[in-house]
Amino acid sequence: MKDPDKAKEITVLTQAYKLANQQDLDKITYLKKTGEPDIWDKIFTTYFNLKTRQSKVKILPQAVLDLIGYEFVNYDQEIIEAKKKAAAYFYAHAQTLLKEGDRTNARSAYYELLKVKGYYDSYKDLDSIMKVALAQGTANVLFKMKNQTTLLLPAEFESALTKISMTDLNKMWLNYDVNEVEGRDYAYVILVNIKAIDVSPEALKEVHYTESKEIADGFTYLLDANGNVVKDSLGNDIKIPKYKTITCSIVETQQHKTALVTGTLDYMNNETNQLMKSDPVTAQAFFDNYFAKASGDLTALSDSTKKKIGNSFLPFPTNPAMIMLADEILKDMVKDIICSNKYLFD
Repeated sequence: MKDPDKAKEITVLTQAYKLANQQDLDKITYLKKTGEPDIWDKIFTTYFNLKTRQSKVKILPQAVLDLIGYEFVNYDQEIIEAKKKAAAYFYAHAQTLLKEGDRTNARSAYYELLKVKGYYDSYKDLDSIMKVALAQGTANVLFKMKNQTTLLLPAEFESALTKISMTDLNKMWLNYDVNEVEGRDYAYVILVNIKAIDVSPEALKEVHYTESKEIADGFTYLLDANGNVVKDSLGNDIKIPKYKTITCSIVETQQHKTALVTGTLDYMNNETNQLMKSDPVTAQAFFDNYFAKASGDLTALSDSTKKKIGNSFLPFPTNPAMIMLADEILKDMVKDIICSNKYLFD
């Protein structure tokens, strides 16, 4: 472009242009001779390369084009034909893969259909078949709970536990459900097996103790051996602080109740009916309340004890309420374990 008369560059261009074109044409000839059905995508790409190269050279000055023996070739028909045949092949191949019925082939079919969409945004029933391939290639995981204890759990226990949000775990080819979708096949099940629930009795304990503190209680003078007041360098009497110990007696009442839920988080492969992994889970909820009465000098009390003085007796939570507290703890624990084990599913 800058120096149309530069002979060396014209010679290089002449040789390179003809060689590149010939290599592409030879490649197309070879592919067609193979008779394989999957050649048309490669043929399309090669014809497109020929057209692109020709377009780049075409903008050179006419004098240069004459020197290199440039001849325009219209590749449009060949490109259109290869495009049609490539799309038809990928479409047919995807349908064949889908008939296999397994996830791996369905995923391959989806990517074949993506190639068709790369050629034609609208092609036959492409969008609906892609949805089928996507659904067929996705591994669905169902999260559910099973009560293996002899206890009748609160009605809301399972619904609260299965309210775990798993949308952040979903990704291409993997879907989690906390509610079973009718008609959907589940390759895997994550099962929370509740094996034991223990709620402690209501414990009310009284504890007696004393707190003490040293406080300033005036002063006395420092005396010398003769009983005279000692003075400092400025002539002031030297004073010695006096301290006294104050005490306060406390009667503290402690309320305590616990709920313990134990079980396992089991990963089942529905297709092989095998247990893939089992993780133990334990959730414990506590109810603790402290209130106290004090007699004596209240200034001897620590800050924590002062807070207890202001407290009062609280009604103990019911057993179902304690179980639900443990359920909330269990829910967070289960979500963390599921996140760390998401590598189990493909």
